[in-house]
Amino acid sequence: EQALAGRAAWPRGAEIGSFWHSLLEEAAALGFAIDAATTATLDEFIAAQCQQRQWQDQTVALQQALRGWLRHDMNLPLQADGRVPPPVALHELTTFQVELEFWLASHGVDVVAVDRLVCRHTLGGRARPAMAAARLNGLFKGFMDLVFEYQGRYYVADYKSNYLAPDIAEYHPEALAADIGKHRYDLQYVLYLLALHRQLRARLPDYDYDRHIGGAVYLYLRGWDGEGHGVHVERPPR
Repeated sequence: EQALAGRAAWPRGAEIGSFWHSLLEEAAALGFAIDAATTATLDEFIAAQCQQRQWQDQTVALQQALRGWLRHDMNLPLQADGRVPPPVALHELTTFQVELEFWLASHGVDVVAVDRLVCRHTLGGRARPAMAAARLNGLFKGFMDLVFEYQGRYYVADYKSNYLAPDIAEYHPEALAADIGKHRYDLQYVLYLLALHRQLRARLPDYDYDRHIGGAVYLYLRGWDGEGHGVHVERPPR
């Protein structure tokens, strides 16, 4: 608990966000395993990275935080049939891809029209900053932090280091939804899910959005405690 509280108040900025991403990427390279050998390897990796950055005083807290991130429930979103997926943690995943690259072709895409659709079908229609008028042409490239399959459904996950408050209790669903809207992560995960949808449509013979797309999972690492804080999930309709 002390490590969690400390994490919420850690320094802000792009460097620590990139660092936390690198820790989770290293964990993924080791299969998100939590056995003794893997934990020791990750502890050594964290210690070396902290020493390199002169963050030695954060080493133990980071080691504890990563162990928590590997074990915390991801609170997967409700499905089209209303089913609540059972709890699952990163260490329980068996099929996943890290930093999955995608390209989306655009031909005269009306940004305002797309924005209107995204706002209508995500975040319960709540108000958020509008996108500027523009038309997109060309290829749009992106990378998804994590794509995983669980019980026949496919999900995109994104790690966020955003600072919302010094108390983990403040990383509740309403606060996360507000932050998602503020930064327009809703548009981000709709594009991620569109890319995943097209990939699965091309690869799965019996593909169906409602049966195979699980949704988006946004993990706010400062507040993610496995008790419902720090996780924003959504499954936009077809």
